[in-house]
Amino acid sequence: MKKWIIITLCVLFLLGIGIVFAIIQSNNEIKGTEMDSIEKYLELSRTCTELFAQSEELPLVLDPKELYAFAQKSGRRIGIVYESHYHLMVVDVVRAKNGSLFAYERLMNRVMRGAVVIVPYYNGKYILLRQYRHALREYQYGFPRGFGEEGISAKENAGKELWEELGVQAEKWKSFGKIVPDSGAMSSKADVFLAELNEAPQVIQEEEIVGHIALDWEQLGEWIRDGKITDSFTLAAYAKMSLQK
Repeated sequence: MKKWIIITLCVLFLLGIGIVFAIIQSNNEIKGTEMDSIEKYLELSRTCTELFAQSEELPLVLDPKELYAFAQKSGRRIGIVYESHYHLMVVDVVRAKNGSLFAYERLMNRVMRGAVVIVPYYNGKYILLRQYRHALREYQYGFPRGFGEEGISAKENAGKELWEELGVQAEKWKSFGKIVPDSGAMSSKADVFLAELNEAPQVIQEEEIVGHIALDWEQLGEWIRDGKITDSFTLAAYAKMSLQK
């Protein structure tokens, strides 16, 4: 009987050691992940200074010790917490006017410059894509657009997107400047271009594009007024063009 009790106690002791070791290992992995996300964040702050500009209104905390201390105390992941081919999910630590610290999230494009919105114009009409948008889980009408790409200008990127999404080239380009689609959560800007086409657009079913529609200026305004067009990039491009009509 005593033998079985001793064996049972030994087994429980070994199990306890295993659980403690697993907890320690897990904590070390979490700390390693935190360090990795903060180190990448600090490197980004040095290479993309315009998006880490300091402000008296909402100063960023960029001191490593403060960032690690905040992450440990709050239990929040800080820094670059997610990366994809297109986006970086960033959690900043900012200082309020009363001196308290809090986390503030924002979404950055992987390539910070060169995002575009293209307004295709052919035979007196403006071409809009009908495209399924996963984030909304519904179809939208809107002008072609695309993320920036390394090594090419915004205008070159606009030509590339136009070819990929409508199978045509533009004979004339006109720039309408930049727009900011969502400054509440995103750090991105996009250049708006009017593209006068040299031929009719093709039906290319790529990237959830199911077709396109051609509207004259009056019809375009009516569709916006009636709520058929809700895409912010398209609405902003329309507003830019309206001021130059």
